[in-house]
Amino acid sequence: MKKTVIYSIILTCIFIFAPAFMVQLDENTQQTINNDDINKDNNDKKIDIKDISIFSSRTCFKKTYYINKEKVNVYEDSSGKDKIVFTLPKDDVVVAYKENNGYLYCEENKDGKKGWIKKNSDNLKGEIYKKTEYTLDVNLTNQNISVIKKDKLLKRIQCSTGILGDQETETPLGIFNVQCKGEYFYSNKYQEGARYYIKFFSNYLIHSIPVDKKGNIIEDEKKKIGFPASHGCIRISIHDAEWIYNNIPEGSSVIIHY
Repeated sequence: MKKTVIYSIILTCIFIFAPAFMVQLDENTQQTINNDDINKDNNDKKIDIKDISIFSSRTCFKKTYYINKEKVNVYEDSSGKDKIVFTLPKDDVVVAYKENNGYLYCEENKDGKKGWIKKNSDNLKGEIYKKTEYTLDVNLTNQNISVIKKDKLLKRIQCSTGILGDQETETPLGIFNVQCKGEYFYSNKYQEGARYYIKFFSNYLIHSIPVDKKGNIIEDEKKKIGFPASHGCIRISIHDAEWIYNNIPEGSSVIIHY
């Protein structure tokens, strides 16, 4: 008798609460479908570049700064002896790797030279952005690149950025510009090369899946697209790399963020 009563109570609860769970499931499923539909329609929508979140609170070993005045000195060390090794012009961009004694150890934009800069508002400022016809918006969280022309999304490309948690391999956050392009390069250091690259900072590039010394695709690297796997550059398929090489002009903005 007791078992019968217990079973009856259980069945009653199921009939009462099951519809609620089913409705919730349906709502969640519908939300997913709606989001997919929205993503499909993105090509017809404009993106306001001012609404793109450039930086986040996530930890990143590499910090990007912009030179605030003409002829900012870069020093040999952080001892305070202030031996100047070179200077940087206003609005140039640097990536800092570490901080010590009120100085930042930075890599400069064009040649990859490194040195120490005094960390103060006279020398350095926050983000700067010059609107260009084309923008490459790199999302490190989603591992993709949004190609934007005059505020309209042209296409979204899956990519593979630098390995997180190591200053030697992370892709720097910040706002950069396309400096130059090339059809092929090979690195003896890493024993691999790539096709169709654009340079956006120092030795950081957007380029194809790695190739060997003969120019053949390294098959194992294909599987890494969509996951952080590089030494700091941004990898994409050869097809996408060729498209960017042919369509994105020098000077275009490259925005990298989480």
